[in-house]
Amino acid sequence: MPVYLRKDPLQIPDPSETNWSRDDEDDYYLMDPEQAHDRLPQPFRLIGRLVEEVLEEAWEIVKGSEEIREAEKMGAKQAVYQPSTEMQLSGKVSCVAAGGSCVFVGLSVGVAVFSVPDYAWICGWETASIEICTIHATYLGNQSVVLDTVDDMGVVRLFYFYKDALHLIKALNETDDISKRTICTNVQISEAGDYAGVHLEGNGESCVEIYRLPKDSWLKELERSKATSTAGSTPGAATLPLKPEMPTETLPGAQETEVPEMVPSAPSVDDIKLSSPVLIMKIKPPRPVSGSSFKSPQDALQKSDDYSVIGSGHNHVISAHQWEQQEAIFCHKFRKYLEKENLEVQQGLKPSRGSFHFLLPCKVLQIGGESKVPADVPNSICVHWNGDQNISMYSLPRSAREKTDSEPKPDLVWPCASPIACSAVSSCSGYLALGFEDGAITVWEIKYSGSPVAILALPEESTTQSISFLENSAPVERLPVDCFPTSLRVQILAWCTNGSLYLITAAAGKETNVVTLKESSENGGDRISAVLPVSILPGAAVLFFRSGAVELMNCAEREVVCRFVAPPAYTIASPWQPVFTLDKENACLMFTGDERVSKDETAACALFVFRFASYPFMDSYQEKRELTQMPPPILQWGKRCQMLLQSRLQSLAETSTQQQDCWQKLQKHAVKVHRISKEKLKARFCPVAN
Repeated sequence: MPVYLRKDPLQIPDPSETNWSRDDEDDYYLMDPEQAHDRLPQPFRLIGRLVEEVLEEAWEIVKGSEEIREAEKMGAKQAVYQPSTEMQLSGKVSCVAAGGSCVFVGLSVGVAVFSVPDYAWICGWETASIEICTIHATYLGNQSVVLDTVDDMGVVRLFYFYKDALHLIKALNETDDISKRTICTNVQISEAGDYAGVHLEGNGESCVEIYRLPKDSWLKELERSKATSTAGSTPGAATLPLKPEMPTETLPGAQETEVPEMVPSAPSVDDIKLSSPVLIMKIKPPRPVSGSSFKSPQDALQKSDDYSVIGSGHNHVISAHQWEQQEAIFCHKFRKYLEKENLEVQQGLKPSRGSFHFLLPCKVLQIGGESKVPADVPNSICVHWNGDQNISMYSLPRSAREKTDSEPKPDLVWPCASPIACSAVSSCSGYLALGFEDGAITVWEIKYSGSPVAILALPEESTTQSISFLENSAPVERLPVDCFPTSLRVQILAWCTNGSLYLITAAAGKETNVVTLKESSENGGDRISAVLPVSILPGAAVLFFRSGAVELMNCAEREVVCRFVAPPAYTIASPWQPVFTLDKENACLMFTGDERVSKDETAACALFVFRFASYPFMDSYQEKRELTQMPPPILQWGKRCQMLLQSRLQSLAETSTQQQDCWQKLQKHAVKVHRISKEKLKARFCPVAN
């Protein structure tokens, strides 16, 4: 109920107050009665204003001192390191990956393979008029690596590298019919190389195809045909066993390797037909929710195949006419709040871009007793589509009787409150982080309990475009599913569309801490172009800026450890979209650079290698690494359940007391309400005679 507040006092004011300034001279209505309060008399109002001014001036001084301190900290002389190895490459370098003891470089004419640590050229794969755009390497052990590449035409290819030869396995989506061509937008191979996922778009359709990789058969087939195969290469391609010249010193502490041009030569390696991947699943985007033909809830439940797929929103009993009517009412009522993208989703447009992650065995999704999967082999995959609010989980070991071209149904659906913008899974598959379009971020513990670890909202105008986990460098063994770690602490880097970068530290049962690492900047050169978490250094990440700067940041301390720079004759190639990779096995950072030349000249391309072991900052990280070597205490599920039951028993008395107090308050309130209601009825039907 509005409250009318009178500003003018009822009595005649003191003459000494006539010349004092007053902020609120007019009467006004206060809508919230709880905010009504009496004004202080003079001179206390004047004293209050003076105190507020003194506090504001003091805060400005403190703020200025803090800014000066931060500027001095940022302006302190930072260590600058040049590359330890410089590799001269022929042609345009569009991507690079590291796996095992090799480095794989995607060129404008194919793929080149280099050895580590001498970075000598081993072999290459060349094909005409094809530029490799993306490349990923997965080390399988025993000197074997599986590669996945995507060229400029959207064709994904799988390669198998063993010892000193690179073999093309198959082009998964290559076709001669242009009308049936599909484009690969995302490809991912599981950590141990057991499965591969490919997202394809084309002909107005989109899908995620899951393949089982026969990695054990590849090695056997190569060893079996080693004695018989003598020559031949993949049609249209050549594997080149040419050796470059030995590295020569070019910089202090750096060495340069020149790579010869990739030209077909007579002595090529064996052309061996390896087993093709097996398509086991084809996942399509979810159907848009529309009107139902079910006449009753019983009919909807009987037509549903599985009770566990609740949450997708399809099994309802809302008719098509009622659905359209409610949608029209909603759009008319909130038309000024609805954005164009939301309207497109409501009009029935299917989400097209899909993101997926392979998950190791966990308690959230139980496969059952049909097939037992080792602890280091993925048993499920989680998929979400752009514009969709659901996460769908599918079990990977599909039954042999199921058709590969049939659309599989998810084994588990997690509905969310907002469309998902990005996601990330930790290397141990223990945590799942989701970034939403409304700026919220949620972190789930999915391996043991399936409970949320953190739910937070970033500052306004901060929409997450990429999230990644800061992994611990300590070698933590994979725990069995029936064990539970006592310490649940996770750190996440959230990179937003406005250029800001946040560090999120979350722990089960504790307050979530959000620290701003980089503010959004209007200067284009100061904006971040890429974020690379360094798992081999605790709490560290490499930041690439549009200005061409490359910094190694200690995220926990919010300080820049050092800067990596190219030689004076070079500049970092395409700083807005830098080409880089992290060699975890050899602790190296690599990125490409272009030679500084005039406009008419062709710039030479080079790959710069920064060995962390050759720089002084590794000493401090080595100490931190030794401190993190001790693994957290592990509890079996039985022991943990016993501790939880004991804790509940200890708090039972307190809980009973609280419940009793609450019940007594409710009883008193009920008696009071009953008495007031009785008095009102008595006054209504038994009026008092005048």
